[in-house]
Amino acid sequence: MATNVLVNADVRAVDRAGTRASAIAWRDGIVTAIGSRDDVLRVAGDDAIRFDAGGATVLPGFVDAHHHPCIVALYGAQLRLAPPAVTDIVSLQRALAAAAASLPDDRWLVATDWDEARLAERRAPTREELDDAVPDRPVVALHYSCHRAVANGRALERAGIGRSSPDPSGGHISRGRHGLPDGLLVERAISRVESLARTSLLATDAEGFLERLSRHHCAMAEAGITLVADATVPPDLATLYREAVRRRLLVVPTVMMPVSVSGWLDAPWSALDGPKTGQEDGPLVVGPLKLAVDGAPACAMCLGWLQVAGVTLRGFAMSVRRGSLDPVRTSLSLRPRFGREIRTGITLYRPDEIARIVRAAVDRGFAVATHAIGNEAVALALSAYEKAGSALSRVGAPRIEHAIFVDRELVARLSGVGATVVAQPHMISLPAFASAPSIPRVRNTPLRWLLDAGVKVAGSSDFPVAGLEPLDGIRDAVARRTTRGDVFEPDQRVDLDEAIAMYTRTAAEACGRADRCGTLEVGKRADLVVIDRRLEPTSLPDARVRATVISGEIVFGSPGAPERVEVGSDAAQAPTERLP
Repeated sequence: MATNVLVNADVRAVDRAGTRASAIAWRDGIVTAIGSRDDVLRVAGDDAIRFDAGGATVLPGFVDAHHHPCIVALYGAQLRLAPPAVTDIVSLQRALAAAAASLPDDRWLVATDWDEARLAERRAPTREELDDAVPDRPVVALHYSCHRAVANGRALERAGIGRSSPDPSGGHISRGRHGLPDGLLVERAISRVESLARTSLLATDAEGFLERLSRHHCAMAEAGITLVADATVPPDLATLYREAVRRRLLVVPTVMMPVSVSGWLDAPWSALDGPKTGQEDGPLVVGPLKLAVDGAPACAMCLGWLQVAGVTLRGFAMSVRRGSLDPVRTSLSLRPRFGREIRTGITLYRPDEIARIVRAAVDRGFAVATHAIGNEAVALALSAYEKAGSALSRVGAPRIEHAIFVDRELVARLSGVGATVVAQPHMISLPAFASAPSIPRVRNTPLRWLLDAGVKVAGSSDFPVAGLEPLDGIRDAVARRTTRGDVFEPDQRVDLDEAIAMYTRTAAEACGRADRCGTLEVGKRADLVVIDRRLEPTSLPDARVRATVISGEIVFGSPGAPERVEVGSDAAQAPTERLP
């Protein structure tokens, strides 16, 4: 295989030394040289294939440390209940009825992406409304968060959910008159319906799953993603992943995070009998065990009365300034429970259960990644990590997924256990955050606090909950602008180099792959992304991915124009730099 050389480039290695250079070479999928033009061409040889980057920035390939490719492949071809097609309950019913008409008899109808905040009625649809639209087959409509769903009567019947069904631990079955389930299932209550729908789809459309997974991998490559962690992989979808490897359908190397086959929010005991963290199968590797401690969008929060008073006053003030009740609705949607402290949301497991699962995972050779959004959930996860003690270091640094609402005390505890926070800066652009008042003494995705405390922060998307473009995540980490154009909690902004490191070096570390990717260094895998310009704070808003290289193969775009310059030419050189 020929050596490839990229010259006239702004190469940023994103290593600890801050190396910058003007050229990079790779051969047989491995970086072979990085430095000045003459030095790199000398190593590459006269027969190297050369590209002129035209001064554009070259970065390590982006790593998305928390993404959901198999959920996209499974449910991505299903009906989306979102604007502009769906804006109210009536249009939602029309969309369901039209989709059902094209399905074979007895096939489950699965819809996705409804959001009560984007429906005119500002509420979830009901079982009766789904029954009116589709009375003759099971229907489940997944919320955009994938933490709640609405089911019609047929689906509830198949799942065995009726008037006498108790709420499952860590979940809630919403009820109407006379205790009859009204169709809304929250957190672990969705598990039975979701697993039945998944089984139905896989039984009839496994080939479609593989085709959609392959297409999504191409989309990730176009966004510059060269390694992805799939944060929700039950055993049945892991089997299809391995079939995709056999057919060479995976473009982007993938870290699979195991969950229970009975539901992605259920206790992952069954996953502990499967392949352990670090086991590889070509471009697939088993990652940390995934455990969810709270849900979304009503996460597990614990606030004092003064904090609640403060956020309530801020919500009213925002409503007055904007002439909109959305900030008040956002505050009230949390449905607080009052006591000595005020709590919201659902904790999916008791503290002793969380500690038991974490300890069992570590003992069986699994690293652990815990979904925790609210401050109470983050505290529960940290307590389990603290109890596990030094045993955690044997299997890799523990991860906290999201950690959106955090105070300084929790930041100190995160630093103390050596946890990596896998954050989603692009979520600041979700409509909900445009109407979310700040909570006194708590920050939303507090990147600045975390980095200043020495906590490693990895970047990710949580796609399809938010957009998949790493450059969008980098932009939002730097600017923190909401959809209204406001800067949300500006004290938590980070600089461009810090944001880039989150989506490259630190994300690779969080995925346990820093020995082969995440930085541009000789001997590492040739994963790199070429931006369409020199990347600076002023050019960041308009920057796009020009080309993506994975394991030395150009999988998207072109790194630059073909170049024919002889070794030893008098062309201007840019020496290797080491930034302070």
